[in-house]
Amino acid sequence: MTLSACKYKDELPLKTINKIRSILADLDILTVESSWKNSIDGFYSVTVNIRNTQISTNGKGTTYEYALASAYAELMERLQNQAFFRLNFDLSKEALEFQGFYYAPDEKQISMEDFINSGEDWSKIQLDNVPQNMDGKELLKKWMQVSYEETPADFIALPYFDMTTSRISHIPIKMVSKMYMSNGMCAGNTPEEALVQGLSEVLERYVNMRIVLDKMAPPDIPLEYLKQYPKIFAMIEEIERSGNFTVILKDCSLGKGLPVVGVIFINKDDQSYFVKFGAHPIFAIAAERTLTELLQGQDIRNMMGVKEFSYKIPVEEEHENLLGILVNGSGYYHAGFFRGTASYEFTEFIDLKTYNNKQLLDYLVQLVQKLGYHVFVRDNSILEFPSFHIIVPGMSEIEHFYDVKEIEEYVQYNKLKRYIRNLAALSAKEIDEVIDFFGKMQNGSAPVENWLNIAIKAPVPWYYANNVLFVGALYYRQGDFANAYYTFDKFLHRAKYMPEMFDRGLLCFYKCVRDYLGTRADSIAEKEAIDLLSTMYQPDMIQGVINEFGGAGQFFDTFGYLSCWQCDQCKYSQRCSYMSHEKVYKALKERYTANPISQTTLTKLTVS
Repeated sequence: MTLSACKYKDELPLKTINKIRSILADLDILTVESSWKNSIDGFYSVTVNIRNTQISTNGKGTTYEYALASAYAELMERLQNQAFFRLNFDLSKEALEFQGFYYAPDEKQISMEDFINSGEDWSKIQLDNVPQNMDGKELLKKWMQVSYEETPADFIALPYFDMTTSRISHIPIKMVSKMYMSNGMCAGNTPEEALVQGLSEVLERYVNMRIVLDKMAPPDIPLEYLKQYPKIFAMIEEIERSGNFTVILKDCSLGKGLPVVGVIFINKDDQSYFVKFGAHPIFAIAAERTLTELLQGQDIRNMMGVKEFSYKIPVEEEHENLLGILVNGSGYYHAGFFRGTASYEFTEFIDLKTYNNKQLLDYLVQLVQKLGYHVFVRDNSILEFPSFHIIVPGMSEIEHFYDVKEIEEYVQYNKLKRYIRNLAALSAKEIDEVIDFFGKMQNGSAPVENWLNIAIKAPVPWYYANNVLFVGALYYRQGDFANAYYTFDKFLHRAKYMPEMFDRGLLCFYKCVRDYLGTRADSIAEKEAIDLLSTMYQPDMIQGVINEFGGAGQFFDTFGYLSCWQCDQCKYSQRCSYMSHEKVYKALKERYTANPISQTTLTKLTVS
């Protein structure tokens, strides 16, 4: 088959799937495939999960095979880049130090002074961009607090190869994780295929960011142009036939030749919309990716993440809206994006259909370099399935080096996690800090364990089941019965709007707790409180609440705590996902030790 017929993949999807399954089997990793979606012809998506873990990836494509290959390739991308462990899951000190390194055998311990004086390309680019009114050393001191784990140096850095200068830069891993998240992580059947995908993703997110922040209005792609691509045109028609829907494709090149396409899905029944972007040097591939991404994990009849159109978008915090778009794929776009006067004229994609992936990679690297950017690459193909991380400073940042507010909030988040894991030892002041942190949260439905990125199969103490309940329990421990009462009342008010989420008996119990706390707040004697509550509640329930809510100071001792990193002492360890995560992490580190990679070998991929 031609490269075009294979959608510019260097291997057929079934071979990709079987190769990856074999690699995972050698690691004693079992995957489960679920959540297949195919609500309209030609759109398929699936989730691949590592059994007994929260490690999963999604895939999409125009056939079952391509969707499954997409999901497995993304799993290899995330595993080899350690994305799950760097971005989501915390690990014990023993696991972090396993095999004698924290992140990779070629990591380098550096001090703040080393970073400032290194003269390496990446650090120089970042330091040159620090605002003049900001103290660079004070900024780096804040960065030193970002790491949740304790390390023996100010920073631990990994080497990245600069394809622009052919020099190595050592980039602190916590800066990589915080600033770039998963942007630029990629995998493919060959290094060139993987890097084309990774650079395309960087361009896609960069364009998305510029359109949102600069309120740009990209031009529509003319119907006559789309008709030159019958498969793309048919995909659009298939979506529009499925309901009162309109699909608009946008030229998102920014007038700079960037190979990015945007799609707007509009439901005219309820005036809602969903926006996706896709990129690839070949127009048909970019457009197809955009359209299949639109329905990844979706049912066309019940689209999730859509936003209701409003001429003035209801956004209080623009940065949070942008993060929602870049990280979760859902957010608001300004009215001009849909039908405003175009910010630039439509330009046809350059015809590169005769190019192979090596030539396409050269084309993309040269395009980025002509725009004045460096391309840094790290090879993480430890499982021998090509996988990389690409960084383009000034283009691929989700958050910036000098974003003090975001750094400080992340430091506070790390502190919160430490507090939750050490609940028994917290002082009254530290408990107040936890209460204050959760008090600022808008979403009160998430289990507390979600903040620790673990999953525990029920049952767990009720105060871990929900942010608001947790705060109520903390108030109670502090002896602040009035605020404990109001917190439970707030929880019950929200529960009215989610009746399917709570058993009636459990809600009755929480009501009894709330009202008992009210009597404590008003200093009503226990006998009088029982007499008052018996009007509405059964005696055994009242007594159960009193038994559970005995002495405030010993409250958490009665029900128990999470004992993270001490699994042999934790009553929830057999139902917790942590040990399964650690097993995968250690298997990857063993492969890293057995298969060290020199980043200088990337020289062979530089533009000739």
